[in-house]
Amino acid sequence: MIDTFIDIDERLDTIPGTDFSLIQKIDGTAFSIDTLLLANFVQFTPEMISAADLGSGSGILTFLLKYRNKNLQITGFELQNEFYELSKRNLILNKNFEGLAFEEMDIRDIPSRILPDSYDLVVSNPPYFQVGNGRLPANPSRAQARHELNGTVKNFVESASYMLPYSGRFCLIIPTSREEEINKYLTENKFGVRRKEYIIPKEDEKPHLIMIESEKFYSGDCLEMPSITIHKKDNSFSDELQKLFTLGLKVYS
Repeated sequence: MIDTFIDIDERLDTIPGTDFSLIQKIDGTAFSIDTLLLANFVQFTPEMISAADLGSGSGILTFLLKYRNKNLQITGFELQNEFYELSKRNLILNKNFEGLAFEEMDIRDIPSRILPDSYDLVVSNPPYFQVGNGRLPANPSRAQARHELNGTVKNFVESASYMLPYSGRFCLIIPTSREEEINKYLTENKFGVRRKEYIIPKEDEKPHLIMIESEKFYSGDCLEMPSITIHKKDNSFSDELQKLFTLGLKVYS
């Protein structure tokens, strides 16, 4: 039955650090280590009841957060119909994930379609590249996922600000080359940065990504956490990643 549920351009992947599987595309739009690290980076509080994933794709980050916090009510918002439909199939495949839903929606339309201050936590793995910056993938779906063809990072920050009340948290991952830019957008939208963590692609290289946790109207200090290295010099996974794969994601209780 599962085989008939999966299209010819898809595969069923067991997600590292978890005990569940998701259908993923094999065209370069499947989830990456970035998403796994962001899911593990999120810190929950007892007050967090509802969460939103902006640009949820096939639903991987949405599922990972629900896996970590069973009590969280979470909705993934995705513009591309192909991925929205895929996320719904993943939900059918994982019927034990209750309190999880997906909406087909442009994140730029959120202010006109949902009430403000509706969520306690917003997460996002937004498009990394501005239009005209870097090579545009030939695959339209991958192009939209990686480049700001349908909404900019600024739009994602603005939508998160609209969705969150005082002390609401917003977590995202973005290239370090855009750190100054994202800090500007966060400040403009009344966010203060609580934590940040850099990701190093390979030993002895510079960080290429940064994960940021911000809070609405926060004015305290920012905690810079120890950087995470993905690969050793021999291209094997670092001890940190191996530990994550072996012990699994941190489950909140």
